[in-house]
Amino acid sequence: MSIFDEVNRWEKTEGANIFSLILNASDPVILDYGCGAGNYSFAAAYAFKQKCKVYAVDINMQCLDYINGKAKYEKIDCITTAEGREDYRHDFDKAFFDLVIYADMFHGEEKTYSGLHRFVMIEEAQRTLKDGGILAVLPFHLSNFRDKNKKKCKYTYKKLIEEICGYGFKYIEKDLEGIHFEKVYSPYYQQKGGVTFDSLERGKMLVFEK
Repeated sequence: MSIFDEVNRWEKTEGANIFSLILNASDPVILDYGCGAGNYSFAAAYAFKQKCKVYAVDINMQCLDYINGKAKYEKIDCITTAEGREDYRHDFDKAFFDLVIYADMFHGEEKTYSGLHRFVMIEEAQRTLKDGGILAVLPFHLSNFRDKNKKKCKYTYKKLIEEICGYGFKYIEKDLEGIHFEKVYSPYYQQKGGVTFDSLERGKMLVFEK
């Protein structure tokens, strides 16, 4: 079984289970912002048996083309791709989403905004989520985070949770694990070799209610 087969299996099983556990809705509207190859978009589609609307947004058009091709092959028609904005704002109405997913979007290595884009993204989640809606955050590289003064400081899950709750969100403790899929699609790591599904980085999925 190839690593891509294992990723597909994860989307249909463990990945889908994440969203089944954090959102109780019959036909939710979902945003996967910074979707990359769409692993979490597909997981959400499987979680709700395609009785949902998933907006997969990314600034990288190659990622969106990949998602569209895979969705067509998998006969998944509930995913709509859209190009993201450089300022990390969302082109969606207020109270539009039941679920907003930020997987590997909160980190400190982004050149733009020196990693401060997460503050904009939290504001946009607050604006575009419905009351009672869910924000799912899968952060990595916490040691590279910066505060609002652009000062680099080592974050913890606890510190990030407190920061997001400061925007009016309520933290919901869930024992859920997400995966960092970057190495699967990276030409550098593909050429380097040795990337297995089990070697992919794992992290805690943080869940918040608006």
